[in-house]
Amino acid sequence: MDSPARRKSTRTRPSKPPLSEGAVVDAGLRVLRREGLDAVTMRKVAAELDTGPASLYVYVAQREELLRLMLDAVIATVPLPALPAPPPGDWRERLAGLITDVVHALNAHPGIGRVSLGSIPTGPAWLDLFDRILGLLLAGGVDRQRAAWGCDLIALHIGAVTYEVAVAQPAHGDGLGALQGALESRHAQASIEDRLAALDPDRHPHLAASTAELAAGPAAARLALGIEVLISGLAPS
Repeated sequence: MDSPARRKSTRTRPSKPPLSEGAVVDAGLRVLRREGLDAVTMRKVAAELDTGPASLYVYVAQREELLRLMLDAVIATVPLPALPAPPPGDWRERLAGLITDVVHALNAHPGIGRVSLGSIPTGPAWLDLFDRILGLLLAGGVDRQRAAWGCDLIALHIGAVTYEVAVAQPAHGDGLGALQGALESRHAQASIEDRLAALDPDRHPHLAASTAELAAGPAAARLALGIEVLISGLAPS
């Protein structure tokens, strides 16, 4: 008599990795990069992890907390100056470079910078970042009160710049969705240029004479100017 056939396993795929706060945050960032910030919901993140939304609440209390954790995870990728405080000689260049690195990291995750607007982030990486920013300002001889308020201005500038980039680049995903987003962005830019070109020089003489300059310049140059103005305005006279 033949031996009984061995029962086959019903498992058709490898076991899922265990859930954790980090796994939930990483899944949220994948959804963000693929579909944008508004698509990051507890349901979509759960689907990304092949689980149900209820299982996420063990690690993340709500969507708003998830977004704050995602923001902090992105900020944590930015290299920071070593402690103690740096020498004062190169504080402007180091601060400008640090702010630029933060903007680039956030722009690689379009929309996540928006999370920093309207509330003050207090995640570990965000606090580490602004401790170093404050240290650079103090090393440059900026008064402590002025430097503290300067941190707030720098945070607002970072949030506003990255939010503007996300609005100007609405394309996410692949195929027709990305193409449609790119076309909409180009149409919006063309509409702005058309409005500038049609300005009445009698009513808006300065704008009408500056249409080429208003539309000129790469994003990197505009970012550098904003950072320069901020740092120069905070620097001791």
